[in-house]
Amino acid sequence: MGLSACVIVLLAIWPFVDVSLGGDHYVFLAHRIAEGRVDVDNLPLGYGDYVLWHGHKYLPFGALPAILLVPFLPLLNLGLPMVVAGYVLTAVNAIVFFRVLIAAGIRDERRYWVPLLYFGGTPYLSITLVGISTYFAHIVVTTFLLLAIWETLGRRRMLLVGLCLGFAVATRVSALFTLPFFIRMMWPSGGSIHGRSAPSVQLTSLAGGLVGPLLLMLWYNYARFGNPIETGFGKAMLYSDVLYKARSVGLFSAAHIPKNLFMMLLQGPQPVGGDSSAVLRFPYIEPSRWGMGLFFTSPALLYIFRAPRRDPLVQASWLAVLSTAVPLITYYGIGYVQFGYRYALDFMPFLILVAAFGMPAPMTPRARALVAASVVINLWGAVTLAVWL
Repeated sequence: MGLSACVIVLLAIWPFVDVSLGGDHYVFLAHRIAEGRVDVDNLPLGYGDYVLWHGHKYLPFGALPAILLVPFLPLLNLGLPMVVAGYVLTAVNAIVFFRVLIAAGIRDERRYWVPLLYFGGTPYLSITLVGISTYFAHIVVTTFLLLAIWETLGRRRMLLVGLCLGFAVATRVSALFTLPFFIRMMWPSGGSIHGRSAPSVQLTSLAGGLVGPLLLMLWYNYARFGNPIETGFGKAMLYSDVLYKARSVGLFSAAHIPKNLFMMLLQGPQPVGGDSSAVLRFPYIEPSRWGMGLFFTSPALLYIFRAPRRDPLVQASWLAVLSTAVPLITYYGIGYVQFGYRYALDFMPFLILVAAFGMPAPMTPRARALVAASVVINLWGAVTLAVWL
């Protein structure tokens, strides 16, 4: 039901979405990687989000999404839009998330409604439908985080968990801050993991899985900038003077926390025409291009406050949410242009798990209505974002 509903949502909005928006940076990087290079000197004029360094263009993004696209370059060269890759991965994500819920013990009606909330009732919907590179990275991160969570709740092969987490980090570095979830799940009841290997052994396996992707990321940084810890985000071309001013305060700074928290939690829709407009134009309100608060875009997330606090999985999920939020709220960038607070997608798998545990079982009419309202709001947001871009 949940997967079918997500597919219906995608099909319903398809006519409104332009899938050739020009934000296919990863396709150009995939071509260069296939040639044994890491620059994007082939990036057309008019593209932003690149770093000009020693006469070459480089992307500040993690390289893994481009690496994943390399085998599909023949199809992309024939005109297949990159957004389709996001659709395919989203289908995979929905299936894996369904398995995660089952592994977490959620086997009642919630296992259908919660995936609908995740993929249709959060900013995940708009970033999937508007297939530009910065959005595609969120989809890839989701894929590997969900795989890591599924393995943690299932067979618990921590080497594989570490590898999946490493691939997420090689896409968006912020994924590294979800690590507390996996460490906490090594001690669900204190002591060994359900009678298996000692936590120290599991921790070593987890670290071993992380090593390969992290070394790849460090090499990629060195190949571009001669510095293994330089990502390029501090040097990237930006679209807005406001962002340049924000970055001048610091790439990461406590000074950015108030604005990020406001956008993440408190920013609501704005009047069409602006605050000074004498008469509002239809449809009278519109999303802020800088983002909107989580509970405005996804009111069903209010169920996070009803989740059982003593449940080990809920505790581990909260650790991931809070630790990942730290680099996000201290970062100069808000995520502009976007619907909702899309950076929250870095911790959304864990936040949705908390919400799932807080939802009533069986689902009440109020719970279903909140999920449905979340989907309608994000449909509105996806259409609006497609018009903006």
